[in-house]
Amino acid sequence: MAFKPEKGNYYRMPVFFGPTPGPRQFKGIENYDWETLPKRHVLGARFLTDAKMLESWLPEGFSLWGEPVVTCEATYFDGFGWLAGRGYNMCDLKLNVVFESENGPVHGTFLVVRYENLTDPILSGREELGHNKLWCKIPPVRDHEGKKETAMSWLGTTFWKISASDLSESTELPKSDPKFAGLLSYKHIPTTGNWGDSDASYVTLTPPAWNGKVIRRLEGSGNVEFIRPKWEDLPTMYHMIDAFCDLPQLESRGGYFLEMEGGASGSETHRID
Repeated sequence: MAFKPEKGNYYRMPVFFGPTPGPRQFKGIENYDWETLPKRHVLGARFLTDAKMLESWLPEGFSLWGEPVVTCEATYFDGFGWLAGRGYNMCDLKLNVVFESENGPVHGTFLVVRYENLTDPILSGREELGHNKLWCKIPPVRDHEGKKETAMSWLGTTFWKISASDLSESTELPKSDPKFAGLLSYKHIPTTGNWGDSDASYVTLTPPAWNGKVIRRLEGSGNVEFIRPKWEDLPTMYHMIDAFCDLPQLESRGGYFLEMEGGASGSETHRID
């Protein structure tokens, strides 16, 4: 009997062995406590930049929502049920946008790129959720003389640094806009052999279904540094880092460090047109 995928299950290549284990279907998912796991630490910094430059990155139907502020975050996870208790690290560059869908405007955070240091979440996030994921090395946060920092690299070439300093306890959480709908991504899968065409090219929305809480929040000064590479150093993504380096950092919007627990599977992610 020939293999045939069953509707409602998640599959990734190779599909021949049945539904693929992952963040949204794993052994013990019914008993996994999304309110306390995974544990996470987040190091972030923001800066004001040029609106026209950000707009030149956005796909059709998108526009900036509010000020042209770029958020850079490194997140460190531990205790994922789908990884049998293991974790991984990721680093995001994102900005607030509005997408004009067929059913009206959708306000959210646009994920320009998400780097991760493990293949498994990269594959599942790209194929199932449409998140723009790539690989790089993301070392632990270094804490020295009151400054927390990390640096992302690819095969020995450092291209991105994030730091926060002069941190102090904050009990006030940022106010959430009632229009905020979640994380917006642009999924693009090229058609094999017909270069320039796509098998998939559409917007996805991951609603804010997080069930956890912030245990501790520190706020202070923030700094983001992009390091312009030679093309030989980053041969598959120098064009993207060049674009990041071209962004003028007109004003720092601070830095922060969070201790958090809880999460979500991303299973509510869906296509919007």
